[in-house]
Amino acid sequence: MSTDNEVEMTLWGHLEELLTRLRTMFYAVIASVLLVMIFPIDFDLGIFFGQNPQYTTIATFVINKIQEDFLPSNVELIPISYYAPVQVYMYVSLVLGVAVSSPVIAYELYRFVNPALYEYERRTFMSLVVLFVVLFVLGFSLGYILVMPATLRVLLFSAEALGLASQYGFEQFFSLAAGGLLISGFVMTFPIYIALLVRANVIETEQISKNRKYIYGAIIIAISILDPDPTLITEMFLGAPVILVLEATIRVLHRSEKSPESSS
Repeated sequence: MSTDNEVEMTLWGHLEELLTRLRTMFYAVIASVLLVMIFPIDFDLGIFFGQNPQYTTIATFVINKIQEDFLPSNVELIPISYYAPVQVYMYVSLVLGVAVSSPVIAYELYRFVNPALYEYERRTFMSLVVLFVVLFVLGFSLGYILVMPATLRVLLFSAEALGLASQYGFEQFFSLAAGGLLISGFVMTFPIYIALLVRANVIETEQISKNRKYIYGAIIIAISILDPDPTLITEMFLGAPVILVLEATIRVLHRSEKSPESSS
């Protein structure tokens, strides 16, 4: 009976700690969202005295930057609905807020799972976190530099070939841009999930090696389904890097399975 009470108290203690850390993460996201929504990047004293009520926030700067980098000067974005600008502004602020507060989120998650991990598991966990960030940034960068500009060029060229006016919906443009960039980042992290399945003994590395052709096909199909881009540009630009990273992951998994630490 006492053992059951101890387990129950331990369980409730874990739940309380989880709720506390989730609350901290929530507050960090809210504070970060408000920061990017309100904080001015041009420190004009007229803002605080009401002389210049219109100023550039972090979210506004990002929205303008995406338009400048992705769209030619002859393209005009039109807010089709009254709430489209507010909706885009809130969406961009939320994404930026999560990105800004991500160190706090990662720290709170690590502090929650840290007591249950062995020393080698802590090293593995930190390595996976660092690898996830690196791969996501790599995929996001490829999406920003190659995928989205090429996609939009093809879409704009097709509209010009049909003699259509260079006017597009403000909300639709940012949905396409944000979806393409986020998909580019998360797709590049796919090998990490394969490594986690291997570490959890759900699948074996030898199975991945034998069926890698089917996995590559599944990756391309998944990109085409998840990506809002109707062309095949995303698949062409992201397919090869993801396959290369997956090949490197398979080699690392083979070596780790042969190491003395993994065999023990």
